Amino acid sequence: MKNSQKLGGIKKLQQNSNHEDLVQQEQLCQELKDEIIQILRMDEDHITVMDSINALRSENFIESHKAIIKLRRTLANFEQEIAKENELIPILFHLIQYGSTYILKLEAAQIISILAGGRSEITRIIMENGILQLSLSVLDGNQSELIMLIITILGKLAGESVKYRDSILQACSMDKIISKMESKYKSIYIWCLANLCIGRPSPKFDRIQLAFEIFAQVIMEEFNQQNLKMINDAIWALGYMIDGEPNRIAALINSGVVPQLINLLPMGNFVSILRIFECIFYGTEDQIKYLLECGFIAHIRMIVDPKSRDKSGDMIQTFAATETLFKVLSNQNFLVSLFRSLSDDNSNLRGDALEVIGNAIQQGTNEDVGRLVGNGLIQYLLRMLEIANEKEIAPIHLKKGLEILIKIIRKGEIKAKDNKSNQFFRIFVQLDGVSVIQKLLSYKQDDVAKYALLFKQEFDI
Repeated sequence: MKNSQKLGGIKKLQQNSNHEDLVQQEQLCQELKDEIIQILRMDEDHITVMDSINALRSENFIESHKAIIKLRRTLANFEQEIAKENELIPILFHLIQYGSTYILKLEAAQIISILAGGRSEITRIIMENGILQLSLSVLDGNQSELIMLIITILGKLAGESVKYRDSILQACSMDKIISKMESKYKSIYIWCLANLCIGRPSPKFDRIQLAFEIFAQVIMEEFNQQNLKMINDAIWALGYMIDGEPNRIAALINSGVVPQLINLLPMGNFVSILRIFECIFYGTEDQIKYLLECGFIAHIRMIVDPKSRDKSGDMIQTFAATETLFKVLSNQNFLVSLFRSLSDDNSNLRGDALEVIGNAIQQGTNEDVGRLVGNGLIQYLLRMLEIANEKEIAPIHLKKGLEILIKIIRKGEIKAKDNKSNQFFRIFVQLDGVSVIQKLLSYKQDDVAKYALLFKQEFDI
């Protein structure tokens, strides 16, 4: 389980916290403070791993600070070398816990945070040398910058594998992590919590429920460029967390975020939001209906409608987006719920459903249409037409239904020489479609009756 999410937490530390100010807060004489500040202001310089290890072991105050700062600055040049130096990680851990200055602790933690995740050998060394015990010790303190770096490390390790994720969840409760969250580092905490919730199999819900509630709160925040990534991280995590289980879907619905997720489709993480909705389609009938009533079909209509493609095309430019959209629209539970909407009392829902179905029939292949028919489309269309005299169904919807029915049967004619060998027409006849059309010939609205007459003439019924 690799986490593809990017995090600029290391840069954020330097933006949010001026190291020189931190040095001034140390319980040191001014002369030593000035020397450390001078080191921080030095031009970047390289140092080998062994030289840094020797300097750190020497316990020389100035040389230790100089070595750790150089090591962090030039880290990118010898990451692979560090993987072979098992001695360095324990020394850095010791500095994080017992370093003589806060700067030493921060620099050591920063190096570990850069190394953690994405390099399996180094990650293994970090785990085996007791990062979880060290994390608990730091989390019990109140040094916010250091805690933030530990959170970054835990997030990277959790994103590396399910095994590491579960070990972290067992050692550090969500409650403890969330209790340390500060507004200035909120996006990093949300990213870490997201990594602790992803992967298959999903963690037990009672272990991650607190994070679920935090994610819901984040998604409900006002959307802007500043919190875009944080909201997308929360969405991305929820896609893993609900996992198609009715009790988790119920928690999602009860949180009130579903309408907001629908509104975020054009702006947020399109693929992750679709994956959440795909999970809902494995829920109960009522849960699926709730999603549709929140406006899901209206937004999908915009996405698949060629007339609206200029507005929505940027959402489906990637293979992942197209593939996910196809999976959602091919989901049997979604199709059945979509078709049931044709007889729903909600006129807007029915209209959106007809538009989505109409576009699918118009643009779909024979195989695509066959899949829709196989899930009962003709039956549901006839049902809508049949109850027209019982329910107040808009004439425009009845005409659209007849138009779709005509196009379906025409698709069946492409491979058939006549109606008798047209499989779609045979289904129509078996469902007593002929009598439904006959009744519409005398419908009170002339436009509907004309469409019924066109149907009768074209297919000679």
